[in-house]
Amino acid sequence: MKRIAITLITIAFCLALSSFTLSAQKKDICGITNTSFVVGERVTYTVSYTWLMLWTDVGEVNFEVKSDKKFGRDALHLHCTGKSYPFYDWFFKVRDLYESWVDPVTLEPIYFNRAINEGGYKKENEYTFKKKSNQIYARIKHRDKPSTYDTLNVPSCTYDVVTAIYISRNLDFSKAEVGKVIPVSVALDREVYNVGYKFIGRETKNISGLGKFKCLKFQVDLVAGDVFSGEQKLMVWVTDDRNKIPISIESPIKVGSIKVRVIDWHGLRHPLTSKVK
Repeated sequence: MKRIAITLITIAFCLALSSFTLSAQKKDICGITNTSFVVGERVTYTVSYTWLMLWTDVGEVNFEVKSDKKFGRDALHLHCTGKSYPFYDWFFKVRDLYESWVDPVTLEPIYFNRAINEGGYKKENEYTFKKKSNQIYARIKHRDKPSTYDTLNVPSCTYDVVTAIYISRNLDFSKAEVGKVIPVSVALDREVYNVGYKFIGRETKNISGLGKFKCLKFQVDLVAGDVFSGEQKLMVWVTDDRNKIPISIESPIKVGSIKVRVIDWHGLRHPLTSKVK
């Protein structure tokens, strides 16, 4: 089960979330203004894995918004960490970091850093975004090998996996068309993935320990790799309010299934009106 359950904490979790929600026109994605979150917001998730019908909480993900500077510019620091719970560290210890620095208003990506350690497998990935030339300057390092460098030519409005999540939360879903599939450009390592998602509709979702929420529901077409075969469909639920917080993810994988659910939040910009009283 190498790199199955815990790897989903940040790789599949971030990639899936970044791909499912960008439903607006390209011009709307490029021209957004941040109105959904503020510095100080923190959202925490638990990742559960099942094999042979037994569900187990195996790890945790934290998303946090901080104030910072990057290359002399004021920036928001979008900070995401994933870790296995101590009980599972002996079996497959995970300490993952995904972080992005973006413009505070437009959320235009400036810099991205990924550093993962999963059962001893280490990988680093840095991006410097050059918007005017539609390029990304990349540094990539696998295990203990030397870093390699590359210049990626990318479509306009290409995002790293973390920035795409926060971009999506600022889009207007009030006129989303049920059944429509939208491709989104997301960069990871040396590749740009066009990942499709389908808007399923509105649904009330029960979250264990927290109650029921009015949600927007999406289906994601997954990229084949170590965890997914490429044939599974991942389902995501997002709060149907001005915060647009992803609160639940469910998907089969090559061995078993995974669920990701929100367990805590602090510093939201808007009241969580999607929660059913």
